[in-house]
Amino acid sequence: MRESCQWATVSPVLKKYHDQVWGRPVFTDQALFESLTRQVFQSGLKMQMVLAKLPEMAPVMDDWQIEAISRYSEAKVQQLLQDPLMIKNERKVRSVIHNARIIQQMAQHKQSFSDWLWAQVGFVPLDLQQRTNTKVLVQHPVAKRVCQEMKAQGFEFVGPRNVSFFLQDAGLLNGHWVNCEYYQKWN
Repeated sequence: MRESCQWATVSPVLKKYHDQVWGRPVFTDQALFESLTRQVFQSGLKMQMVLAKLPEMAPVMDDWQIEAISRYSEAKVQQLLQDPLMIKNERKVRSVIHNARIIQQMAQHKQSFSDWLWAQVGFVPLDLQQRTNTKVLVQHPVAKRVCQEMKAQGFEFVGPRNVSFFLQDAGLLNGHWVNCEYYQKWN
């Protein structure tokens, strides 16, 4: 029997996320933006609920395309906040739009968000060597440092906990339990 991180066994939605997304290193600005967006919307909510809601939200938010989202107007923000498919947290919606604009600004200055972010961990996923299988590590010293760097770049909704989850989601920190079948796969 193959073993998984315990949190992933709670539901089929979490299992699919764990097996297909979480911890898999991603290297494009687009994939990293989607990962960051997942964590912004997840903050304070059950991940299972957010994962079920995100596919409904994607068409409303231009399938998470950085360039399109970076051009959203105030009218579009108000439209999103009224849309029944959206998670209606104005601060989160505005942060996602703002973060898309920061990534666009980086690109305009010939700086890749992916290169910048991966440089924070030396371009190699850091192994957290999770020895317990009860919880995802909620904070890590690297995440605290990256959080400060992201805030300095102008990113929003990037506290140490969100950034820790983001870095694990995007595979920069390998937070899989050491006996999980995906631990070695993404390490």
